[in-house]
Amino acid sequence: MAQVQWLKLYIDIFDNEKIKKLLRNRDGDSYFRAWIQLLILAGKSNNKGAVLLGENIPMSLEDLAKVMHKTLPKLTTIIQTLCELDMIFVEDDTIFVKNWSIYQNADELDRIRENGRKRTQKCRANQKKGNVTETLRNTEEKNKEENIIRKEEGTQVENESGFKD
Repeated sequence: MAQVQWLKLYIDIFDNEKIKKLLRNRDGDSYFRAWIQLLILAGKSNNKGAVLLGENIPMSLEDLAKVMHKTLPKLTTIIQTLCELDMIFVEDDTIFVKNWSIYQNADELDRIRENGRKRTQKCRANQKKGNVTETLRNTEEKNKEENIIRKEEGTQVENESGFKD
């Protein structure tokens, strides 16, 4: 799936009870940073909140620890805490951000993808037919040529300003 370039965070994130609880931990900043990193990794995967290494390869805790520059025991504790707070869940060895649609406008992304797909399909259909879309520049040049021919024939033509020559 295509990678997204943005993440939706609300300005009242620090008023959220779960975030407050994370920050009250001994290394609260580290917990919060891990949470943000999980959101970003899920965004890079762009697969319904899954934290993946590749197309469909779940990111192991060892890989995640390397990416986040955490020790495995520390990351395991953070992941357990995030699971307990119901912020993430693990299914088939894959970490998922719970309620991913809150952090990404999934409907809008789907609409953008669908529009892009339709545009590409239409363009390819036109290419198969041999139709070439005329650009504005080509149209302007064609009009100028027609005006020159009309002038030579003695027909009055409007110039670019809309007045007759």
